[in-house]
This record gives sequence, structure tokens and C-alpha cells, in this order.
Amino acid sequence: MKMIEEKVHLLETLKEKKLVAALKDSRNIEKTIKYKENLSAVLLMTGTILTVKRYVDFIQRNGLPVILHVEKIGGLDMDKDGIDFVKKYVKPAGIVTTNQGVIKRAKKAGLFVVQRVFLIDTDVYLHLVREPEKIQADLIEVMPSRAPDIIEKLSKVSPVPVITGGLLSLPEHARSALVHGAVAVSTSNSDMWKHDMNNIIN
Repeated sequence: MKMIEEKVHLLETLKEKKLVAALKDSRNIEKTIKYKENLSAVLLMTGTILTVKRYVDFIQRNGLPVILHVEKIGGLDMDKDGIDFVKKYVKPAGIVTTNQGVIKRAKKAGLFVVQRVFLIDTDVYLHLVREPEKIQADLIEVMPSRAPDIIEKLSKVSPVPVITGGLLSLPEHARSALVHGAVAVSTSNSDMWKHDMNNIIN
């Protein structure tokens, strides 16, 4: 029950503040805390199995949920043991992955899962919109963000919420993605963390 409540809370927070800080450099951890009033969560994309728990604990202790990009963490293999390590020891609010096998195993273990999708060609997009029932994750992150028409079409058919990131460096980029159906945007541009997304779209 607690896990379900945590998932619902994370989704509500994403929809409320609409901005996720994609953290690629541990030196910017303090900046995420500085701008936490504008942020829904931190998408952690740096660290190793030796440091990741410390980063996650610090960020979450300061009031920001962490979504862990498991493919960016050095030394972490997301087999059954890796999933147990993340769930029981690291304890992020959720994970991000591009791997279908990891999505399946992580969902079975009860983790909140974001599926990152790179729109490298039309086939990827068509696969998503033609077979949305095959989406197993709790959330989809579409990359890059600068495809508002595709975001709009996908958000209308997807059974789960859609967020977007990549190539997002100006407030107008964020506004375009949000008004076209994304529930939140993610960016590693720390200047963007200074903005309240609700002010940008209103």
C-alpha cells in the first residue's frame, strides 16, 4: 500500500511542478536543492555503485524524489541482484531505463519505472502509437523534447503520462512541450531550474 501511495505522490508532484532536474554531474547536486521549490524530482544520471546511495539519500533527505537512471550508474548491472540492490539499499523514488527487460523485472519487483524512448525515426513513434497497450512502464520520457506534434499525438494515446527532455534549454522550449501534452519536462540545463513551469505556461 505504501508503495502505491509513493507512486501516486510522485506522479502528482510531476504534474504539479512540471520540471525535473536531470543531474549529470554530482557537482550540481547543491543546485538542485537550491531550486527545489521549482522541481518535481531529480533524474540522477551520475555516480557509481559506491556513491549512488549517498547521492540519493542526500537529495531525498532535502525533499526531492530521485528517479535513478540505472544505465548511467557505474558498476550497476540491472539483473535480479541489481534490482534488489536498487530497491532495498539505494531506495530511489523510481528508475529510468531504455531496456525492456529491465522494465519488466523492475515492475515485477514493484519499482516505479520510467521508460526513456529516443525518437530516432518514424518507426519508433509508430510502434508506440500503434501498440500503446504494450507499454509496461509507469511513465514514458520522450527524447528529444523538440517534437511537440509527436508529443501531442503520443500523449493522447498513451495509457501512461508522457514527459520529455533533451535539447531543452529555453523557457519557450518547455512551454511548447507542456502545452502539447507533456506532464513535465526534464533538463540538465541548470539555468532552467530557476523557472517555475506553471508561470511559463500561464
